[in-house]
Amino acid sequence: MPPRNSEQGEWFAEFVLPHEPMLRAWLLNRFGRQLTIDDIIQESYVRVWQAKLEGELRSPKAFLYATARNV
Repeated sequence: MPPRNSEQGEWFAEFVLPHEPMLRAWLLNRFGRQLTIDDIIQESYVRVWQAKLEGELRSPKAFLYATARNV
């Protein structure tokens, strides 16, 4: 789901994307190489984006990590 406008894209770039390196490291440390981390991160991004479209996220980082853990 691409951003519908530049403001939404800026929100995603500012509040979600900066956490990717730490999220990758956390997933690798927690679950090892048995998972396809790229797929988990992509699915998590989609779910975060859908949640953002439905309403305001108070803590995008926490929501991203919880989503990735549950994926």
